Amino acid sequence: MPSLREWVIEWVVMVGVGIALAALGPFGSFELGSFGARLAYWVPAAVIGYAIFRPITLAAVLIAQRLALPELPAALIGTIVAAVPGTLAITYLGDFGPRPPPGFDALFQLYIQVALIGVLVMLLFVLLGNGPAKPASEPLPAASAEPPPGEPAQPSPFLERLPAAWRDRLVALEMEDHYVRAHGPDASTLILQRMRDAEAELAGIDGMRVHRSWWVARWAVEQVLREGRNYRLRLVGGIEAPVARERITALRDAGWLD
Repeated sequence: MPSLREWVIEWVVMVGVGIALAALGPFGSFELGSFGARLAYWVPAAVIGYAIFRPITLAAVLIAQRLALPELPAALIGTIVAAVPGTLAITYLGDFGPRPPPGFDALFQLYIQVALIGVLVMLLFVLLGNGPAKPASEPLPAASAEPPPGEPAQPSPFLERLPAAWRDRLVALEMEDHYVRAHGPDASTLILQRMRDAEAELAGIDGMRVHRSWWVARWAVEQVLREGRNYRLRLVGGIEAPVARERITALRDAGWLD
């Protein structure tokens, strides 16, 4: 789930989107009259739309991550699905009032408009880098596993960023927007760094990038899970990391999937 800061940013962005739509007056909304009248329509519409679209698209992305599928198409599908309840909400927000409900053609046209705005806003969030994430203070299940005895931690600039209590027991890195979440056996911490930079700093550590959003230490892999063509790695502490299909061959060649 997004952090509180990300939620606040997204709500502010949606209010800004509502103001912009009120100024532009798309889809015939200039018929509402003054800018104030359009503002009274578009700002609530944007906020209500966000409250409907965001959970559905977030759920679609989380499912895609679970199945190691591309996230952007999943978000697009979630947006298209969310446009159905979004259209119904906008119908009742509009001036249909006590009159008979609109016919199928009118609803379908409204659906296309709602879906289009939803896709544009979703792409805006992609550009802003806001995606599904976990709270920064989220604890992980306790674990007793340790790195192989006699194998000292390799010098690494990235490890120096971690709490001293577990910097020699790094389990995995998980990408979260402009941060990486470093997972230890019983805790995690957020570090402001790009995944590829963190991976470069871990060049001396026995681990691999298993997914666009995941780097995993080899010692921490407890079990390889397979569901059809999809793989997941169960790690120390109960964490599960998806394996991207394009990484399967490299992992198999390295002996991770034997």
